[in-house]
Amino acid sequence: MTKKPAPATNVEPSESKDPLIGKQLGDYRLSSVLATGGMARIYKAMDYKLQRNAAVKVLAAEEAESDKTLTKRFQREARAVAALEHENIITIYQFGEQEGVYFLAMKLVKGKDLAQEFKRLKKAGQKMDIRRGLRILTQVASALDFAHKADVIHRDVKPSNILLDEDDKAILTDFGLVLRSSVETTMGTAFGTPRYIAPEQAISSNKALPQSDVYSLAVIIYEMLVGETPFTGDSPMEIALSHISDPVPPPRSKDKSIPEAVERELLRALDKEPEKRHRTAMELVRSIQRAYGIDIEGGTQPSPSIPSASSMSSASMLDSWSLPSADPAALRTAKDKTRSRRGSLRRILFLLILIAAVGGGGLFILQSRTGSPPGAPVTLIYDDANFTLVNNGDYDLNVFDLLLMRGVEGGGDDFSGDRVSSDTVPAGGCFRVVLQSDQGEAPVQCKSIQSIEQLTNALRLFWRKENDSDTPISSFEVRFGGKTVAVCDTVARGGDDECRFTWPVPPPTPEALSSPTS
Repeated sequence: MTKKPAPATNVEPSESKDPLIGKQLGDYRLSSVLATGGMARIYKAMDYKLQRNAAVKVLAAEEAESDKTLTKRFQREARAVAALEHENIITIYQFGEQEGVYFLAMKLVKGKDLAQEFKRLKKAGQKMDIRRGLRILTQVASALDFAHKADVIHRDVKPSNILLDEDDKAILTDFGLVLRSSVETTMGTAFGTPRYIAPEQAISSNKALPQSDVYSLAVIIYEMLVGETPFTGDSPMEIALSHISDPVPPPRSKDKSIPEAVERELLRALDKEPEKRHRTAMELVRSIQRAYGIDIEGGTQPSPSIPSASSMSSASMLDSWSLPSADPAALRTAKDKTRSRRGSLRRILFLLILIAAVGGGGLFILQSRTGSPPGAPVTLIYDDANFTLVNNGDYDLNVFDLLLMRGVEGGGDDFSGDRVSSDTVPAGGCFRVVLQSDQGEAPVQCKSIQSIEQLTNALRLFWRKENDSDTPISSFEVRFGGKTVAVCDTVARGGDDECRFTWPVPPPTPEALSSPTS
């Protein structure tokens, strides 16, 4: 009986006709084809000296002949990734050229990629569990931020380049479009995968920057939550143009179960302008975690962005706009200050619950009529050696009564606003507190720097987790006029974070701005 031919796969030539099967490249003997791509093919191979399997990426000869930049890009990928020693970045074993064949040997990951997992779930009519997805993408974010700190931009972040091993550990791979932002420009015409490409990268590949990878990661999160990417089309060019010019369909227009806070963070990460996105990949993933009330390390926690009537007291529910990330002690302080209003607050809370129960969307309508609390948006941007307060509002802030406090007030590492020149931070301006021995550049959001305070002891930096005692401190408070307006996470050595809150003082009226000063 004649054996029926095997069904077609993504490997076009049969392995028996592949001239590289059985060939030795460096220390690796190729045994089978694992995958094919635009400019390369990946083989399973064995290093018989060390008795270990490997994946060997081989540059297609016909592609290399037609585009002379490919060999340089291939070599650039090998050098860039080999320098990135991170548990969530593919490990490089060897790079070489043999008889005109360029190859890159790397660790063989047993498992599947994220694209295959998305496809499997979609076929079953399911979406990925939020906790699992965020755990995977936290690892990817860690890998991206590590690469970005080494001035390496991936430029092709997509589900098929995220491998999942047998323990569901994420491995970022395929740095074929990698760019060293500080020293290199792009080579060739390849610019990334249209469905996941950032607008600036679609316009010009050499305009890619770390926030371009953040955008691509946001597209993956969007796909994980919604079941599809924001833009589709009949051609790669049509999709790329959508990223450049079309507004992103709000995730809640596809799935109402997605919290509003999650939608806000996703739309921010998918902004057309890179500087408006999250500063790091980890910042993006953490913001989604907080919006869902999920702590990947320690379990579920109440979400500060989505307060519920069952989990918050009447005082904290109505004061939560000025305490967006306050700890329980700060919330108790706010509650004590509102005891005299408790009777009326209880009646208001009852009314809110009644409206929500009867009308479904009534609570949202009431909130939208109430509007956002007055004041300017403020962003705190900090790493282990530099702290910056950015006034994102459109009027000057008087910071004289501001206190940034870690631990107990008066403990020796507080920073008071009276140390800022002229006691004010102008619109779009900032003030900085830096470690004298390691002063970094100001964030791009700073249009002007009002003052810089240099400190000499890292253990006394109020935004650092480490301190003079044996017990690390996990947060610092932002106080204004004696009231806690935000509680922000501290960072450890090598860490960075961002904290946002609304300035508690309303903007000056037009009359006040136009009246002469006495």
